[in-house]
Amino acid sequence: MQGVQQDALHMDMKRVKDLTGQKFGRWVVVRFSHAKGNAAYWWCRCECEAHTEKSVFGGDLKRGESTSCGCLSREERAARSTKHSLSRHPAYRSWIYMRNRCNNPNYDGYGIYGGRGISVCERWNTSFEAFWEDMGPTWAPGLSIDRINYNDNYSPENCRWVTAKEQARNRRTETIIETPAGPMCVTEAAELYGLSRQTLFSRLRYKWTDPYDLVRPPHRK
Repeated sequence: MQGVQQDALHMDMKRVKDLTGQKFGRWVVVRFSHAKGNAAYWWCRCECEAHTEKSVFGGDLKRGESTSCGCLSREERAARSTKHSLSRHPAYRSWIYMRNRCNNPNYDGYGIYGGRGISVCERWNTSFEAFWEDMGPTWAPGLSIDRINYNDNYSPENCRWVTAKEQARNRRTETIIETPAGPMCVTEAAELYGLSRQTLFSRLRYKWTDPYDLVRPPHRK
């Protein structure tokens, strides 16, 4: 593949998508770096004033877990410190993941959220404070954000905090699994990762628990 170095061919994966030239937050992918087993790493340059360069795991780039050399996180922390003190609160992480699922085409779960038209209402999309004002009074430990109407958007009228079991009842199947993109039902995971439901159920029967192993493509000769 053009732009991907030869050592990528030794990976278990038969295909490595070339990320050269793509942007992920402030990272600009310069070239393929190296491989560790099935994991592809990319040499990236940050667009900040320091122009820091380093090797970054491709999965972290696609999921939005690595968006800069650290400069962006520092700026965001400084900005948040003047607004609220909930940056480590589980509800804040729920807000981040919700927006990634709907807004970031490089996020693993985007295809079954933003990719099929699910969006975050304008009030929540631009402000965690607004999200917390609407949803904070009903939050409790162990709960996650859930849409009442599975095919409608994230908004105050369509969202609630629920347990994982309650959330499962609102999905197309009641079997929820952990994936690299977060908890989702087997049908969603099969659609997103290109697997059959039978393959996923078979792995569950054999007690597979690692999110990455659970959804990896079957080995082919």
